[in-house]
Amino acid sequence: MTVTTPITLPDCPAALQSMVWEKQSEDDSEILSITRTESTPFKDKSIVSIQYRVIMNRLNLITVLHCQVDGVLKDKVFVNSLIWGDVLEIIRTAPDGSSLAELRQAVPPQTRKLLSL
Repeated sequence: MTVTTPITLPDCPAALQSMVWEKQSEDDSEILSITRTESTPFKDKSIVSIQYRVIMNRLNLITVLHCQVDGVLKDKVFVNSLIWGDVLEIIRTAPDGSSLAELRQAVPPQTRKLLSL
């Protein structure tokens, strides 16, 4: 089971909020999405893992900040960044039958041509 819910920044752990504020201090930085995901990744489905994720954009850079609220990684914030061109390349080269390939097919033909998808 996995449930992802849109939330606001004050709903996130303090460590994640702090990192987001730091990133927001950079010019042209904006928040695109903030979510809380509950999942049961283990065989024992009574164990629920909770992860918070913030997706930010700054110029041509997309950054994903995420943290867990439990376990050995509690309150450790991880940061991953890609330029938009890399994101488009990942979608463009996704294997047929994958969910990313389905996303590629959902792009309108004119946009697909413009982005070389």
